[in-house]
Amino acid sequence: MKRIFALVLCLAALASCGNGPKNQKVEEAPQWEELNQLALANLSVINMREDPDYAAELGTQALMGTPLKLHYAPEDDYWVNVETPDGYKAWVNEMAVKVVTPEELKAWKSSRRVIVTSFYTFFVEEPKEGAQHVSDACWGCIVEYKGTSGKYTEVALPDGRKAFVPTADVMDFEEWAKSRKAVVPANASKSEVDAARQEVLNTAYKFIGVPYLWAGTSIKGVDCSGFSKSVYFLNGYVLLRNASQQYKTGESVDISQGLDNLEPADLIFFGREAKDGKPERISHVGIYIGNGKFIHSSELVRINDLTPGAPDEYYRKPIRAIRVIGNQDCGKDIVSVEKGDIYFENNN
Repeated sequence: MKRIFALVLCLAALASCGNGPKNQKVEEAPQWEELNQLALANLSVINMREDPDYAAELGTQALMGTPLKLHYAPEDDYWVNVETPDGYKAWVNEMAVKVVTPEELKAWKSSRRVIVTSFYTFFVEEPKEGAQHVSDACWGCIVEYKGTSGKYTEVALPDGRKAFVPTADVMDFEEWAKSRKAVVPANASKSEVDAARQEVLNTAYKFIGVPYLWAGTSIKGVDCSGFSKSVYFLNGYVLLRNASQQYKTGESVDISQGLDNLEPADLIFFGREAKDGKPERISHVGIYIGNGKFIHSSELVRINDLTPGAPDEYYRKPIRAIRVIGNQDCGKDIVSVEKGDIYFENNN
């Protein structure tokens, strides 16, 4: 009975996780090239919804400083439609973004910036403890650097608001991007690759206990593919949004005969195998740890075991796997933060 109850709970978690949010298309909206406008995410985490309504399904999220394409922005409307760098279109309220021209985005991508490296912090009005908050910030937010004042760094948020943040909570963004040990070339040595895998796992472990959030992509809350995307972004990789997209990227790993071909930090995917005329359907993703264990977001970020009979056995087996490490910037739909053109100008 206990095992049956556990299975019911797992099925409920799967139903909530699914394949990640659907991507609703914008009907009869002008393309961003026609608008000739772009945007920057202006809040610590912006909530992007499938329809222009707060009651609408959450589609995905973007961290402060993420460049966006602007698809639809009526002058008399509260909602605007934007597209993330990985191609996800959704609706946000007007205060969630700062609309910019291509020239302004180019200047921002060429400017000196800092990235938040602590789980959570605040931008404040003055460089002192107890100062009035300007905005919250979380791991991965990016803002423009303006100077250093004692133990504080002066910054400008995407909409131009000036603020200060504890210097211990940020790092020069370009230096950060270059320092990502998980991003290694395809011909990297075994020791470099092993170190890269460990870097990814170290980041994943820091998410343990973070609550499951449908469409979540930040340390505040993640869904299954939002977890893998967030962990890899914090290690210098940009992945596609959903599990059904991620499994088609990188280097495929054969797991048809078991898990022996897997390496730590590989992504493993669960779902329905093609059978009885029904196509394969990917509905869940996790990060392989080794020895049959993996870490994933299901109710919360946690570790489960694929070994039959293990105390924390996961009730399903993976049907697909890919290798991210070493497969960036080579036409496999995985790009690096440092060398891609999403965050930096003229790096492609």
